[in-house]
Amino acid sequence: MVEYPVGGGVFDDIVLGHDVLAQAMPAKDRAYLKRLGDVKVYEGGMDLLVQGAFMLMESHKRQYREIARLKELEQKAASADEAVACLDRLREDAKALQQRADVAAAARDDALAKLEESQRALEAKRRKNDDAVKAKAETEAAAVKAADEAVKQFLAEGWKADERLSWC
Repeated sequence: MVEYPVGGGVFDDIVLGHDVLAQAMPAKDRAYLKRLGDVKVYEGGMDLLVQGAFMLMESHKRQYREIARLKELEQKAASADEAVACLDRLREDAKALQQRADVAAAARDDALAKLEESQRALEAKRRKNDDAVKAKAETEAAAVKAADEAVKQFLAEGWKADERLSWC
């Protein structure tokens, strides 16, 4: 409990008793001042004490508003810092994804090159097989033709033999 003599003085952290506050202040201000502490006032200093209490109360209100504003600014700054950190993480993730996409694109390009190469090799093999089949067919056709010629020659010789026999 803080005691002030009649005539008052400089008031620090003042809260008036319910009897004085009930007449001088609204309920919300009384509740505010009650948090600050108790004051015992001697006779005759009542008006000065109430005036000092109101001044102190306004000063505290300004200080609390400023503290609340500073806390809000700190929260906004912290939120901004978190947002910047989040953006940095997102940039890093984007870089990692871009690297993975580049690796995947390179792998795709390699696979396409290998596919084209194997298709060319397959086409060359098919052409080679076609040439081999064609050569084999030509060889067989030549053999058939030679056999046909041999049969014709045999038949021709057979006719000659028949003609010789008929002359005899």
